Amino acid sequence: MKMLKAYKGDELLVEEVENANHFVRRFMGLMYRKNMAENHGLLLTPCDEIHTFGMRFAIDTVALDRDNRVLFIDPAVPPHKVRKKVKNARKILELNAGTAEKLGINVGDVLAFK
Repeated sequence: MKMLKAYKGDELLVEEVENANHFVRRFMGLMYRKNMAENHGLLLTPCDEIHTFGMRFAIDTVALDRDNRVLFIDPAVPPHKVRKKVKNARKILELNAGTAEKLGINVGDVLAFK
């Protein structure tokens, strides 16, 4: 799986972002993993809603539009939940719970993945 890095402007936010841009990778997501490394994320593309069934830890979800502008942040989503669709979302970045706030990610920010 191709790994990306996530940036806000010139600032590196996340060192390793899994690019889940195929059906099976999106479907499996973070299910059945015991944890996720601290400086790690999962980018689901295309995606406008998520569930946390089969997960063992809480995550922050960051919904992005086609220009990678942050539309919505859902902090600390616990396992076994279904979240509503985010209008105009094209991607969802999943991070460990508390990471979006720690990194200063806010609605309206534009992220880049390289």
